[in-house]
Amino acid sequence: MEKLRDVYTLYHTRGLKCDGCNLGNSYFSAGYSCFRSGLFFHKECAESEPTIHNLYHPQHSLNIKVLSENEEAYGNCKLCRGNLPKMYYCCSICDFSIDLICARKKVMTTIESPNTHEHPLSLVPEMGLFTCHLCGLHDDRFPYACNLCNVSFHKDCAESTPEIQYSCHPKHILKRLTDVPKYTNGKCCLCGNKLHYIFYHCSICNFSVDVNCVKNPLPSTLVHVKAHEHLLTLMPQRSFVCDVCGMSDDPNPYVCLPCNFMVHRNCLDMPRVVKIYRHDHRIYYNHYLGAGDWKCGVCNKEINWTCGAFSCAKCSDFAIHPRCLTRFGIWDGTELEGVPENNPEVKSFEVNKEEEIKHFSHEKHLLKLKEESGANDEYLSCKSCNYPIYTGLFYSCMECDNFNLHEKCASLPQKKIDAFYNMPTTLITNDARIFICNACQDVFQGFRYTSDDRKTILDVRCGSISEPFVHESHPFHSLYINHAAKDLFCNACGVNSPMVLSCEECEFVLDIKCAVLPKIAKHKNDKDHFLSLCYGEKTSEQYWCEICEEEVNPEKWFYSCDDCGITNHIKCVVGDFKGMKMEKDNDEPFPAYMVINNRINRPICFFCKSRCYFFSILEVYGKSFCSLQCFQKILSTTI
Repeated sequence: MEKLRDVYTLYHTRGLKCDGCNLGNSYFSAGYSCFRSGLFFHKECAESEPTIHNLYHPQHSLNIKVLSENEEAYGNCKLCRGNLPKMYYCCSICDFSIDLICARKKVMTTIESPNTHEHPLSLVPEMGLFTCHLCGLHDDRFPYACNLCNVSFHKDCAESTPEIQYSCHPKHILKRLTDVPKYTNGKCCLCGNKLHYIFYHCSICNFSVDVNCVKNPLPSTLVHVKAHEHLLTLMPQRSFVCDVCGMSDDPNPYVCLPCNFMVHRNCLDMPRVVKIYRHDHRIYYNHYLGAGDWKCGVCNKEINWTCGAFSCAKCSDFAIHPRCLTRFGIWDGTELEGVPENNPEVKSFEVNKEEEIKHFSHEKHLLKLKEESGANDEYLSCKSCNYPIYTGLFYSCMECDNFNLHEKCASLPQKKIDAFYNMPTTLITNDARIFICNACQDVFQGFRYTSDDRKTILDVRCGSISEPFVHESHPFHSLYINHAAKDLFCNACGVNSPMVLSCEECEFVLDIKCAVLPKIAKHKNDKDHFLSLCYGEKTSEQYWCEICEEEVNPEKWFYSCDDCGITNHIKCVVGDFKGMKMEKDNDEPFPAYMVINNRINRPICFFCKSRCYFFSILEVYGKSFCSLQCFQKILSTTI
């Protein structure tokens, strides 16, 4: 863990695909994410032992190595020959590296009774060129050798037999081959993987199967009440359309002849009731939808209504493909059949009379609905999100001077299911400490949504996001949360983020931070007018920021004044600490707040020792921080 903290600035969160082992799950697992890069590491990977002893390299210990975000590994894993991820074990003396997954595998040191040789075979824990005595392939990966006969084998070759009677192809004997016949497609007929140096084949039926499928054969018949009420029989190499998912990509159905029912083996355990991230209600599996022009709510492609699909009992036009259910970031893998539905959404206020409410966060006084505050109310801010209140309706305490809530913030429920992790969360309003939002990675104070296990924290702007998400910058299509965003770059700022909102119909992407930017803002350089958020322009003109006097990329988002025609960088207008409380509003006991950087002498940042020049700075225990990056550097040393 210490090695990982030396390279990355970490905080507790959940994630899907781990950058430490390159494995992902269909459900969110606990772990750690980096503030700057967004890289995620499973808890098990992050807490890997710093030093291990491995039987494939017994002469030296192996030490954990952690690569930085932009650093690439040299070489491949010596066991599986796959690309090395951001964390792996290596020998400081020899050219030997293995990934975390291979390091956890159990090692067989001796094959006592090999099928291809009369003597026991022992693992040779060395990287040396050898020729397999059975298949004749030259290799350099850990042979099993006979100490008496001076012959070596691959492990699979040593354990193989010349012929097998295979349950998935019972009518003919399968023979062991080491060369792929030209008349085949070179793939295993069951799993579709490429055939390697040893496999089994029937020349009469042109049926090939790899060693892994031989070791783990599919049952020739089965009774699976969930999928079908009758006996199902495996019929390999039959082209068909699956009655459960509507796809025809795997030619190995399980069939019920009396019912003319055919199903993929991977569709046998299709769930019946689930909750997906991009829909507010539970959805249910139906064997057929009924005639109509159905479109999938995930991929937006046509659904074959004569086959199975998931649909919503409350939304008559919502349905998705069963295969789309299993995509990353769509479903958490939990089957809800038989589980009572519990909608935890709880309202936050009671209506006292027209335009007056009693909000649970401020029960001692009533709040009254007011019109827009006007451009001169420079420091009027929302108690919930800490954003300024410039236009639109808001609630204000009838007795206190500094308690105000945007109308939208006042309407946020006390309890809800969040859209990012599909977990029950509670709105916390009485804690002024600094927190980090798991969605946008900004630091913030004010109200927050927290999961029951306290591992997931969202500021109210991110906590209010729901799917489908509609943004003014992309009005024609809805946006959906995308958790597998390693190769997606935000159209607003051009930055790659680990979690984004993306369009299923085109290549439009917004990171969470840009999606919740205020549509209007104010700055001291233009006290008389509002600045409007502009969503980029196609122009050959050169734009300049009036605040920092550096160039503005017109194709990315920026703030501009319609009256003066000036342009400004987003960071120069709102700064890094827009989610923090203002200095004059800081009546809480925790001494941390955001300060407008409008003093005659700009303060010096505690971390980088430079003069702070952005719109806002963070004051924590009397120390100034000019940027989020500087504050995260200090914060990471205390996590």
